[in-house]
Amino acid sequence: MRFVGRTCFIAVLIGTLVNGPVLASSKPSGTITESQAALLDRSAAAVGATVYPGDTLETNYNGSMRLRAGLAQIYMPPSSQARIVESAKGVHAALLRGTIGFSSGPSDIVEVNAIDIAIRSRDGQPAHGRISIISPTELVVSSVKGGFDVSLDGDTQSIADGQSYRVTIVQDQPPPAGSGSGTIPTVRSGRRTLKLFLMALGTAGAVVGAVYLYKYLEESPDAPKSSD
Repeated sequence: MRFVGRTCFIAVLIGTLVNGPVLASSKPSGTITESQAALLDRSAAAVGATVYPGDTLETNYNGSMRLRAGLAQIYMPPSSQARIVESAKGVHAALLRGTIGFSSGPSDIVEVNAIDIAIRSRDGQPAHGRISIISPTELVVSSVKGGFDVSLDGDTQSIADGQSYRVTIVQDQPPPAGSGSGTIPTVRSGRRTLKLFLMALGTAGAVVGAVYLYKYLEESPDAPKSSD
């Protein structure tokens, strides 16, 4: 009997060690508070559904979706797709296509990754913003309220309060061969940096859309819209 008891204890211990990481990774990332013509992992996304790391959110050409985690939110307008990433607090999403808007709280960070660029709100500084993928190397990033940061390969730059920028990935080029200097180039070949270009007010509708998004995210989520 003592042998059987010891065997059962070892089996339970092994099961706990094996399943522990799985259980730990199943912490919810947020709740859907609005869904219209939208999908959660290729199934109709229902208001009130819990979203977990690894889940994919998608809106149709006439759809929309809002996800809330604490005081942080992300909003997806039509024709957008994002994958949820595990986060210690707030919301972390990878934008795969289209546009995503966000609202961060004082202690709930929002981070969005798009075309290798990380857009992140600042701890203790609420912000509202909007990110749109333009091409494989270009984003339009707008701040409606508050500043936040964009980063790529250790290069971090600031998005100013109330401004819209075209954010482009630039590939550094090594000096041309045969320059005659006889020295080894010091520029690292293949290093990427960010270039920010301030956009004029209203360019491509970025500011107008961002202002609308701010008002939308400020609405109370206590009366969410139902899915179609």
